[in-house]
Amino acid sequence: MDNLLNVRTFLAAARLGSFAAAARSFAVSPSVVSKRINQLEHEFRVTLFHRSTRDLRLTEDGARLLPRCMKLLTEYDDIRDVAPTTEVSGLLRVDAPGSVTALILGPIFCDFLAEHPAVDLDLRLTDRLDNPLTRNCDLTIGTRPSTDENVRDFPLMPYPCAAYASSAYLDRRGSPNHPRNLIEHDCLVSLLHGKTWHFYGDEGDVGLTVNPRLSVNDTIILREAVRRGLGIAILPAFLAEEDLSNGMLRHVLSAYRPPPMWIKAQIPTHKAAKPGVNALLDFLRGRLLTPHPPDAGKPEGGPSDPAGKEGSGHFI
Repeated sequence: MDNLLNVRTFLAAARLGSFAAAARSFAVSPSVVSKRINQLEHEFRVTLFHRSTRDLRLTEDGARLLPRCMKLLTEYDDIRDVAPTTEVSGLLRVDAPGSVTALILGPIFCDFLAEHPAVDLDLRLTDRLDNPLTRNCDLTIGTRPSTDENVRDFPLMPYPCAAYASSAYLDRRGSPNHPRNLIEHDCLVSLLHGKTWHFYGDEGDVGLTVNPRLSVNDTIILREAVRRGLGIAILPAFLAEEDLSNGMLRHVLSAYRPPPMWIKAQIPTHKAAKPGVNALLDFLRGRLLTPHPPDAGKPEGGPSDPAGKEGSGHFI
């Protein structure tokens, strides 16, 4: 078991980028982390990290062993999870987009931990979310429909978006009355919609490719650029509510809307039997999805995803 703990410490140090951060995640001192890494290096007969006072980098051997160690722990955890139990406990690994987690999901995760003291949560925030099967995750949150038959999607909440600009920008440049007019404006883009924007209106669907002045993978920064009058962007509605009410931002192309989307949980099928995963999914849906759609069920039920065909192909 000490060897597995050393491997977990190695993975934590590689992911977090320092022994001090890894020590905080295990609630131990940095010297304990250093000792565990030294023990692992002695056992593997390699040097895993280049160490300096300012930097911690994987060596070539460390980078080579990293995915194999991840696979080792994943298989061990899967074997451990086979034992029949209904106890909600243990470690849950969750990847989620930064902006949505900071503004909406963060307090829900904290409430879940408060309600389930035997659960530990490894929450990783990233705006580039890959297949959860490749990231050693129990659950991933995003908007892209799963294309892997071994990953199931579960809708959590609608994710409406619209085009916005600052009042100052529109007073200066005027407001477009049709999506085609956007080629005459400064456009700001994120990973969610990319450079190709689609709108639905009474006249049908309109698609166009914009030439962005700013491309950014964080919607908080995108909103700040819109606030500062740098251009027009498609933003999640929840990010713009306050600025709409105080007049800082205004709707653009109000007769046209981007495609509807949903925030969804993605769960690998081999993780669906974990009580902790089921408990977290139920908790998220209880707080976000009201009322539940008629075909919504627990992971073992394999419900269809009403949002799957409407996803944009990008994460939040």
